[in-house]
Amino acid sequence: MNGSAAGPLVVGPPRQGIADRIWEAARSEFSKRGYHGARVQGIARGASCNVALMYRHWVSKRALYLDILRSVWLSSANEIARLVEDGAMDPDAVVAAYLDAMMADPAGAQILIREYLDGAPHLSQLAASDPSILEPLRRTAAALPVRAAGAIDPILTVVTVGGLAALVASTREAARPFLAEPLQPETWRRSVLDLLVHGLSSAGRSAPTGGSGDPAGGPGASAR
Repeated sequence: MNGSAAGPLVVGPPRQGIADRIWEAARSEFSKRGYHGARVQGIARGASCNVALMYRHWVSKRALYLDILRSVWLSSANEIARLVEDGAMDPDAVVAAYLDAMMADPAGAQILIREYLDGAPHLSQLAASDPSILEPLRRTAAALPVRAAGAIDPILTVVTVGGLAALVASTREAARPFLAEPLQPETWRRSVLDLLVHGLSSAGRSAPTGGSGDPAGGPGASAR
């Protein structure tokens, strides 16, 4: 049985046949409908099992959601922690790391956005039960360049950048009906990164590299 059902909580999806199918089906259901809109019947149907079998692996929808939310959160947070450890902490690199982490997992980005829109109640519960999940965020905020007095709080800065990156990654498909031709992933990434870093004043300037030296660079960019 998964950790949320009893005992210490385990990060990441279980790799045990039917439990793995339930995990993937639940990620899809939560990304499309959020926690409150998701139905256990929909998850079970997506996993090709019955609800009773699902409850053998997780005691409740909430337990399953908390495990998935923790996994999504830590996946992106650990990527930022890696960036901190590498010492590449210029603002462009921070934004690029968040954007790439969210682009690497669009379903996870949708889960985070829906959680944020609800006021992040489950993230708050996770942080209350395990404060260590916020440590990568604090380390990232502490490493940001010091700004003048009255500037936005570093923690709020990091949370805002992360939220914007998740929103951009989760709504990428929405732009397709408005484009004469689909943008290549690298072109889309450069444009979005430039907008997030420099705002509308970035028109005509070179896109930031994301710390890699390659305009289409950044963690995992070649896979997009």
